[in-house]
Amino acid sequence: MTDSTNTPVPGVHRRDPANPFIRCNRTFIAAVPVLLSSLLLASCSVDGPEGVPSSDPDSGESAEYVSISWVKREVRVQTLSRMITENDPDEVVSNIDDESRESLSQVRIIRQDSEGYYVELDEEEWRTDAVPNLSFLDQALANAIYPNEVTWCEEAVNGEEFVDTYTDEFRDSFDTHDEYEESIADYVDCGTGELN
Repeated sequence: MTDSTNTPVPGVHRRDPANPFIRCNRTFIAAVPVLLSSLLLASCSVDGPEGVPSSDPDSGESAEYVSISWVKREVRVQTLSRMITENDPDEVVSNIDDESRESLSQVRIIRQDSEGYYVELDEEEWRTDAVPNLSFLDQALANAIYPNEVTWCEEAVNGEEFVDTYTDEFRDSFDTHDEYEESIADYVDCGTGELN
């Protein structure tokens, strides 16, 4: 930079568009937002529904993520089904608070036909859009299990305690939904829940 007499001012650099260092600085400053947004996008992982990691099609392996929420939901549903089968279905359903009973009916987990109440075990038949989210459904299932007892194994135990015992024991024990379904079915039938 110069003063009015075109004399260079000490300590102040002249802005020369032809100077390659000045051009580089301008380019760098203009590129910073683009670089930052690229880094943010690159740090994101591509996940499937409900945070399930997508599989790498080139690896030949399919990644299957089994969340503890899904495990608890599955144990609760299978346990509730068995409670209704082993005990008086009307009593089991009447022990559930009104809001939870209504939610489970709307989702079509608790169903009723000419023979009485039953639990729909096929998730494809559920209408999960009838509740705000899966956490709401999980709470309704917990409310259904808690006031009822598991009476068909060695000694009667609170339903939620029965579910918690399984999830504490088998958290992260299996890799697939199928393995968990087999283990849970065995556990609900008073087995160990272990797979050979």
